[in-house]
Amino acid sequence: MKTKEINRILLADGYKYSHPPQYPIRTVNQYDYVEARSLKLYNKTLVHGYQGMMKEYFTTPISKREIDEAELITKLQGIDFDRTGWDIILNEYDGYLPITIKAVKEGTLLPNQNVMCTIELTEDDARIFWVVSWLETFLMKVWYPCSVGTRAFFVKMMLMEMAKITSDTPFVDYQYVNFGDRGSSSVESAEIGGTAHLTCFSVSDNTNCLKYIMNNYNVPLSEGMNITSTIDASEHSTVTSWGKDGEPDFVMNFLEINKNKRFIACVGDSYDIYNFTNFVTTGEFKEKIESEEYPTFIIRPDSGNAVEVIERMLDIMERNGVNYTFNSKGYKVFNKMRLLWGDGINMETMRDILSILILRKYSTENMVFGSGGWLMQEISRDSLGFAAKCSEITFDDGSTREIYKEPITAPNKKSKKGRVTTYINNEGDFVTCIIDDIPEDGVNALHIIFQNGKMIDEEDFFTIRKRVNEFLELELNS
Repeated sequence: MKTKEINRILLADGYKYSHPPQYPIRTVNQYDYVEARSLKLYNKTLVHGYQGMMKEYFTTPISKREIDEAELITKLQGIDFDRTGWDIILNEYDGYLPITIKAVKEGTLLPNQNVMCTIELTEDDARIFWVVSWLETFLMKVWYPCSVGTRAFFVKMMLMEMAKITSDTPFVDYQYVNFGDRGSSSVESAEIGGTAHLTCFSVSDNTNCLKYIMNNYNVPLSEGMNITSTIDASEHSTVTSWGKDGEPDFVMNFLEINKNKRFIACVGDSYDIYNFTNFVTTGEFKEKIESEEYPTFIIRPDSGNAVEVIERMLDIMERNGVNYTFNSKGYKVFNKMRLLWGDGINMETMRDILSILILRKYSTENMVFGSGGWLMQEISRDSLGFAAKCSEITFDDGSTREIYKEPITAPNKKSKKGRVTTYINNEGDFVTCIIDDIPEDGVNALHIIFQNGKMIDEEDFFTIRKRVNEFLELELNS
């Protein structure tokens, strides 16, 4: 089987290849920036993804094979291809993109409408200045890990707010599982989105992303177990393979083969979730589950109206005397059972379910959630309004021109002009301005992450996760 070969030169919109002669003559450099400009869903964005993207694709040199192939393919599409420029990159720059990318540190919660990233040629070159804009199509794909990470961040904040009300030891890192691999649009989106989720949480059924993290975020295999974990869990095929009448036999076997493990999860709605809840909370099942020899048993309903189903299940568990302990805040915590909902989950359904638990004086730690489509797929570039724009060009005499757009039909699309960046003021706020206007007590929030084909100032995954948690605490305490 032939391994797929990526041609990185083709990773741009088709019209980009026609741009070099469209710019003013004597242009030698461009200055582009990236921002999340929408406030519709979230007013802040969790910055994540640049390191993985650039390290995965552009730390090895462009090859002659890619140039030859790109020339042929763009010709088929009717595109003007600047072969001379790419040959210059190949022969004079050893195949590495001669650009400098600066970005806000990954794991930062950045208020929207601030500059997140900038791109420019490392040194002026009239022959290939256009490579800055050419890279935009690829670099804009950072919208995806940022959007998944942002969604995960605000889920975690909501879970922590409720946990602080109902739990003695608020900790939610294992309360939101990524079920999104099978629903992802591609293998690559599964690993990129799965990585973004794990900047906030420590539990996932997205195994695909682990190697991506190890390769691109400097985690050796020996430390892989600290990235994430999952548990033994059933699915409908394993349960129904025993037949409808054999469902209790399946559960008993499931308990026995996982004896002495910490947690197991069992889907319970293959036939009748209420009957399932009843038999696992009575008799020999209840006796085994609530003993020390067997794992905490997580019941997973997987269909129906979430609030109604959870309420009826709690009624059954209470009627059958499932053991629980009151914590110091007066909320009940099941000793050896938990509930998991993973069907149609979004922020609203999570909040509704947890509100019911709180009303019935159950700690929210009794509940675990799984999410796939909403977390990983129900987002687009427009969710956070990601945009990349050129804000300045440089001419061969050293002069510059600030450029921007300001459409009268869409004032919200007005772009920034000049050599913009984002700095942190002495109160810890992020402010976007022209680089030369940063006050003496301000600190530029952007740092070089990529230059001339090399990653600069790389960070490991745990450093990024730690930074996420620091911003979470700031939000919870604000």
